[in-house]
Amino acid sequence: MSTKPPLLLTPFEGVLPSRDKAHLVATRSYLSYSDYELKDKLARNPYSYLHVIHPDGDLDSSKDLASVRGAYEAFLKRGWLERDGHKNYYVQRQSGPMGTCTGVVGLVPTAEAKTGRIKVHEATLANREALFAQYLSEVGLNAEPTLLAHPFNADVDAAIRAVTDQPADFDFTTADGIRHTLWRPNRSALSQLTAAFETVEHAYIADGHHRVASSMKMAEAHPDRKESHAFMALLVAEDELMFRGFHRTVQVEDDQQCARVLQQLNRLDGVLWQPGDHHPEPTEGCILLRGAIVGSLHIEKALRSLGNTPAEWLQEEVLNPLFDIAEPRTDRRLKYLAGDLAQDELEATTSNPLRLAFIMPPMTFSTLQKVADDGRHLPPKSTWIAPKLRSGMTLFDFGPSS
Repeated sequence: MSTKPPLLLTPFEGVLPSRDKAHLVATRSYLSYSDYELKDKLARNPYSYLHVIHPDGDLDSSKDLASVRGAYEAFLKRGWLERDGHKNYYVQRQSGPMGTCTGVVGLVPTAEAKTGRIKVHEATLANREALFAQYLSEVGLNAEPTLLAHPFNADVDAAIRAVTDQPADFDFTTADGIRHTLWRPNRSALSQLTAAFETVEHAYIADGHHRVASSMKMAEAHPDRKESHAFMALLVAEDELMFRGFHRTVQVEDDQQCARVLQQLNRLDGVLWQPGDHHPEPTEGCILLRGAIVGSLHIEKALRSLGNTPAEWLQEEVLNPLFDIAEPRTDRRLKYLAGDLAQDELEATTSNPLRLAFIMPPMTFSTLQKVADDGRHLPPKSTWIAPKLRSGMTLFDFGPSS
């Protein structure tokens, strides 16, 4: 008789902002702010979770990990953050111009990730894993969930709807136009969610590969600290994700190099080059070129023949052989543009005649799923996926190792 695997997503005692300050505490990832914006936020909003990340109000203070932990504990002492008091799931929803995404925050045991139930599509860097693992060990917090997705599951969908029919605990809109809603299930709804998650066999990382890898690394380094052998995640159904392209620009030397590139592009198997600005947006199997060269690369036949994605094709057939960019993570000639840029901003950013821009089509969940199931690793920033989760909305406090 077969036995059910352990829960992939488990309830936990979360730490949440106080109800009256949730809209002030929760913040975008600090990496999304410019230095000027960070300093402005730190000066204007004393409740922002950014004060935990930068405890002394300056950008260098994040390097003192003991101070980061101390600032978090000060937020608890002041009542700006509060422990739930019970193990729970937390249903979160983000609604904005791109659409609406609803999912469940819980803990994923690192042991289950290690067995392969959490599927990856990107490789991680050992030095970043070590850096993040040290942060986790010394600070003892997850302040932002990893974003995971699972194939649609009717039981989970029904259990989430039973929660969202209740009054919300938090419901606020931030200055970027995103509405954030959070529910804590009642006892009956919690039981229904737990039973539903017993039917979820595996999930795919949409955003947060290094966070997962570093949590696993920390668990291996501290085998006796069982409370830290998990990471916080927002688990959503596949159809809740919002995909956009993650675009690239590369420096060009002169017109002669552009002519050579065009000549080579016309020689690639399964590729149709169309000069001119005929397509306002990329489509599946089509990459737009802007800046130093303007036109469209229709690569449907090449993708079918090679069995890869547009990002893989671009790296293997263009960036590496034509520009000698063998390591896209570190080559300074290669820049990335996030997929949430407005159309006019994207056009202005990619019109530089000294750079060649590749406007990439969005990936689909089925493609991401196939890549992960095949055990392949995509080039970095192969796809831009929303929602982008807030720090300080829910926290997992497992305590520092020392």
